Amino acid sequence: MSIGKSLRMRRLLGRGRAVIVALDHGNAAGVVPGLENPAAVVKQVARGGADGILVTPGVLEQALDHVGNLAVLLRIDGCVSSLGSGPMRLFADMEQAVALGVDAVVLNATLGAEHESYELEKVGKVASAGRKWGLPVIAEMLSRRMMINHMDMSGTGADTLPEDIAQDVSLACRIGAELGADAIKTRYPGSVEDFREAVAACGRPVLAAGGPRRGGGLRAALEVVSEVLQSGASGVIFGRQIWQHPDPLEALEAVIAVVHEGATAAETLGGARGG
Repeated sequence: MSIGKSLRMRRLLGRGRAVIVALDHGNAAGVVPGLENPAAVVKQVARGGADGILVTPGVLEQALDHVGNLAVLLRIDGCVSSLGSGPMRLFADMEQAVALGVDAVVLNATLGAEHESYELEKVGKVASAGRKWGLPVIAEMLSRRMMINHMDMSGTGADTLPEDIAQDVSLACRIGAELGADAIKTRYPGSVEDFREAVAACGRPVLAAGGPRRGGGLRAALEVVSEVLQSGASGVIFGRQIWQHPDPLEALEAVIAVVHEGATAAETLGGARGG
């Protein structure tokens, strides 16, 4: 790994694990409940002690004064809204990302989709550019079946996925690593053993996505975080689980306690506000 990549990955995973708050949802869904004012959320996240944020270029510009010491992951693909369809295309390149001073770029690929080949090629090409520019590439590797409820922005959704989704997760993680991604973002399959196998076979840091906010509230989300860590993952990239909670700062601090302090869901909540 180049010096540039090593320095930036150290910033991202400086504590060994990472709690990243995703705020890139407006890129496809527009105004999302809980994310009406992204800059205000970034300010709260920085105060709450997160390791980093995942943002689009526009949100980064709006929230620049509030970023503080947060690592910045830049979303560089999209170009399709919740009203449309098609592949996620690049709208920014590595040179632009370096000019913005970010720590890593994030882009998607969806296995099993009609546009799978294009998106996988995109990941490979961006990974190659990452080697040139010394900028880590985080590939958000999903499958068509993982997308069943992925775009549920209601704040009241369930996280149910097909029972055999583990095979999709393992395939997605490994392909992302094979294409040269420095880290993988994907969904937790619901089984510690299955996710442990996927993480081990990937050979790259894996960060679990949060998905729709669960009906079980914060306790359910924290239990998932705990299981993700037991699987050997390097942390989480949560969005809706944080800023759609009635008390986003409480949710963030609870996730941080599990990831960085080894607390259990029960210890973190302490019988108090768990919804």
